[in-house]
Amino acid sequence: MPHRQPELTLTSRLLLKAAGATERWTPPTQWTVAFVSLLAVCALDMVSGARVMPLFFYLLVAGLAAWSFGERKGALFGLLVSLSGVTVRYFQMSADPHLAMVPELWNLFARVLTASLVVVLVSGMRSAIQLERWRASTDGLTGVLNKSAFQERMTAAAGAARGTERAFILCYMDIDGFKQINDRHGHSAGDEILRLFASAAMDAIRDGDLFARIGGDEFVALINIPAVGQGDYVATLVHRRISDILAKTGLPVTCSMGALVATAGELQPIEAAVQLADSLMYEVKRSGKSALRVGRIDPAKGLIAPDFLRIESDSAALTSFGNRSCVMAPDRRAA
Repeated sequence: MPHRQPELTLTSRLLLKAAGATERWTPPTQWTVAFVSLLAVCALDMVSGARVMPLFFYLLVAGLAAWSFGERKGALFGLLVSLSGVTVRYFQMSADPHLAMVPELWNLFARVLTASLVVVLVSGMRSAIQLERWRASTDGLTGVLNKSAFQERMTAAAGAARGTERAFILCYMDIDGFKQINDRHGHSAGDEILRLFASAAMDAIRDGDLFARIGGDEFVALINIPAVGQGDYVATLVHRRISDILAKTGLPVTCSMGALVATAGELQPIEAAVQLADSLMYEVKRSGKSALRVGRIDPAKGLIAPDFLRIESDSAALTSFGNRSCVMAPDRRAA
């Protein structure tokens, strides 16, 4: 069969909207919504009387909990939903002696089973959606972000920082010697180099920064810094860390990096900012490779790039800078 994109149905659209809405809820909000909903359903059950069973609303609350909390916490809350229904039914049976005990016990047991089934199905659906969303945003070879996901999150990060003094370093990285590895040792060795480089770069930046493979042996990173003036130091530190990790492998590979230091507003449009960082990296490639070049955007003069910052920079200065926790966490590999 032809490989075509599946049709987005009304149900799938509603599920995706629900996933996006609940993911923005904080844990206190999730618990508050769940408990308030459960209390409202119990009140409705008491008011409606023994002849009307609002089972649908109990299951809706159980499903909401499973979607918000995941399988384990959702199962516990689903049990609470079932026990709440049992408690309400007990009081109704006490007030109405005409209700038969055996059928009611079966109905209560069936209610517990139905709520458990809803929790399992909803939590499984949520996990499946999250897995597919992760796959859609991840580079299959290296496990880091892909190009489209990086651009989306970069746009969100720049938007959140607008109006503040915070700035960013947009790093564009290329692996020196990658083609030779592919030619001499095959594509499997090249794939291993890509995975190794991605791992080294992820170790060189903080967990909250963005890193992605955008094609071939080219990668990008977005690093958050307190101010533009700290961009040179952070970019140099990141390049040093990556270069040190690659050097310890014993393989003939190094890193050429272009780093654009900019405010949130200067990163717009995203494609233009990435092209500027790319141009800085290619200046490094044309001038000997295995180096770093940092550039800034001047409203009057455009892109300004100072002299090259090579990896033989002062190690003592980099170590001192690395200990400034307000800017960049110390090298985690040193522990």
